[in-house]
Amino acid sequence: MQKTLLHILSHNGRLLEKMLEQELADNGLHHGQGRILVNVKRAGEITQADLARHMEIKPSTITNMLKPLEQRKLITRKVDPGTNRALRISLTPAGKSACKTVEAAWERIEIRLRENLPESGMDELFQALEIIRGTLGGKDPKEHPLSKEKE
Repeated sequence: MQKTLLHILSHNGRLLEKMLEQELADNGLHHGQGRILVNVKRAGEITQADLARHMEIKPSTITNMLKPLEQRKLITRKVDPGTNRALRISLTPAGKSACKTVEAAWERIEIRLRENLPESGMDELFQALEIIRGTLGGKDPKEHPLSKEKE
């Protein structure tokens, strides 16, 4: 059977998702919730609509993902006084702690992913993966940074 990018990328994506879920399972979080916590941390405070746009997630999906985080008191959602409609999301102290756990899990996974790869080929690997991301319609997060992370 001929190797295809579709197969290897799809398979790697599933394996990575499984690894992320295992790393976060003890904390009762799934990977998508971890991404939310990290993005809210980076923004400091962000509207629900801006968070959905930045994460490229449907607004209804982000709403469903935020509910358990709010129930666990990891985030707060408050009506934006400027609009009286938009919900502004921020981390609670417990959410900041959970975010550190997520970032530590991501760091452990990053180390595992790199440990068998030659450092000499990393730039080329990243370049190829970024081209694939663009081909698939994804964007570099630096192209639409959150408020606190403008570089």
